[in-house]
Amino acid sequence: ITESHAIMIYLVTKYAKDDALYPKDPVKQARVNAALHFESGVLFARMRFVFERILFFGKSDIPEDRIEYVQKAYRLLEDTLTDNYVAGPVMTVADFSCISTVSSIMGVVPLGESEHPKIYAWIERLKQLPYYEEANGG
Repeated sequence: ITESHAIMIYLVTKYAKDDALYPKDPVKQARVNAALHFESGVLFARMRFVFERILFFGKSDIPEDRIEYVQKAYRLLEDTLTDNYVAGPVMTVADFSCISTVSSIMGVVPLGESEHPKIYAWIERLKQLPYYEEANGG
């Protein structure tokens, strides 16, 4: 298995003591799956749109349209965060996936705290995890 979402689901399904990170309930699982697809189809895709100029073409400037494209993703995530976590009231594998992308892109396209208070609160909740720093950096 080489795809990160599939790997997370496999590991949690096989080794987790309970189904909190990837629920068995079809409705809860659908919310997690939707958040995973949002991460890959929106957040990661927009991060790639910015990073490809830097990594593959050696460009240090980021065109305004690409910055706005990421800002739209931030607004979508802000609107999505109706609970404490991206797929509901409890943390799931979708949070791990989304935070890795958000924490990476924030270093290049700043995330305004006043415009995105829900995202900042979500990040602060995740930063409390003992393994956050190792997985996501500062």
